Amino acid sequence: MCEPLDMDLAMEDFEFTQDEWKQINALEISFSIASINNDALVESDSEPMQLPKKKRRLVIASDSDSDSESAENFVAANISQNDRISSKWSRPKRRQPSVIPFTEFEGMKPPYSNLLKEAGPDQYYDLLVPEEILEMIAEQTNLFASQNITARQTKPGSRSHSWKPTNKTEIKQFLGLVLFMGVVKLPKLAYYWRKDKILGQTFPATVMSRNRFELLLQYLHFSDNLSVDRNDRIAKIRPLIDALNATFQKYYSPKEDVCVDESQVPFRGRIIFRQYNKSKRHKYGMKLFKLCTVPGYTCKLNLYSGKNIDAINTTPTNLVMALCENIFDKGHTLATDNWYTSLQLAYRLLEKQTHLIGTLRKNRRGLPKAVVDSKLQKGETMAMENEDGVTVLKWKDKRDVLMLSTKHSDKIAVVVKKGKQIRKSKVILDYNKSKGSVDMSDQMGAYSSPLRKTVKWYRKLAIELLLNTAVVNAWVMYNENKQSKSSIVDFRRALII
Repeated sequence: MCEPLDMDLAMEDFEFTQDEWKQINALEISFSIASINNDALVESDSEPMQLPKKKRRLVIASDSDSDSESAENFVAANISQNDRISSKWSRPKRRQPSVIPFTEFEGMKPPYSNLLKEAGPDQYYDLLVPEEILEMIAEQTNLFASQNITARQTKPGSRSHSWKPTNKTEIKQFLGLVLFMGVVKLPKLAYYWRKDKILGQTFPATVMSRNRFELLLQYLHFSDNLSVDRNDRIAKIRPLIDALNATFQKYYSPKEDVCVDESQVPFRGRIIFRQYNKSKRHKYGMKLFKLCTVPGYTCKLNLYSGKNIDAINTTPTNLVMALCENIFDKGHTLATDNWYTSLQLAYRLLEKQTHLIGTLRKNRRGLPKAVVDSKLQKGETMAMENEDGVTVLKWKDKRDVLMLSTKHSDKIAVVVKKGKQIRKSKVILDYNKSKGSVDMSDQMGAYSSPLRKTVKWYRKLAIELLLNTAVVNAWVMYNENKQSKSSIVDFRRALII
């Protein structure tokens, strides 16, 4: 007598396509019916059970595989980028394009990882914000103060007359006080120097006076106003962005999975490249494009300065290629959202030995209509591949989710969530794993953030980069290298001291 299938196996260890799941369900029903019938019949009279037949493809091997491969290579080398995008779609054959395997070193680079094994948080931060950056800030601040005081008729009682040149040590103390103000929140700046039993703080007065702090805040600068390119809208902050991008990439190697997404620095002042993004917590502000890796380390960033001025950030494809230029040809897998993902980007990344996974807009050019227009029930998937193995997949959850992948086919994995087995496409699981790195970076930066209201956009952005992005990066390196679980707030407090 036939026994029913045991479906309590560890199904999360297996991957299936949608068709294979249907066949499994059909087999289970067939075995259940056969079991009931066999209880009422004599074993000798029982008829053999007919299993559903599986269609098999007839594969005819080429007489000369080497000749066909050489012909394909010749054609691929002599066609343009637009012609290379295949428009022929068919059911998934699981023939994804291969890129070089990822074998790069991950995490904090040697020998720094060994030298700082027993170091404190301040030494990790000093790697990313070295003395050269502090020296540049001090130099430009002194220059801006002298230009401003000389050019403008200051009032006799103005505190600008008490200005004295600063140095890198004082700039570091100034940044430490700003960091302190993020951990200890008070409604007004002057309250930090009040001798008040309720609001009074003793620490700021031991570092510098209130007047000196406000003077440094007033003249804080990062470039020479007389020599900058007038056509560059972000010239006031570009030297700092370039310097931090260099240190972010010098000491840390990203994981295999990386992500490109935008981040919003809150700002409601008057600025021509201020953006509105309804999906962000702070809807108005300056848009930063970030390349991040798990668990929230920012490898590179660019500031959006306007559609008509910014040459790099004009199109999503060019933006991604510019951000990822230092990680190409290493076998990385890039995750993007539907603003960036397209077939054109997928092919350009494949040329650079990089995979692409991303959500997709249904109006992108070249997509298979059978997938885009398909009507699915919750939990069902529909996928098609083109001749180059690029997969476009549609999955129905609470709403339709359209995905593109150069790494996956239509495989389905079983995951356990709240004690229940849930079927999800493998591409969805891998996308969710890597896509959250930018959000994690923003989340960690929001804890005890020192950002305050200001009319100068470049100062606010500088505080964001120096005391949020750089601090989160140093915290990631510290925890990974020392295998620690220090919280971001404790890390900030250690930097202040």
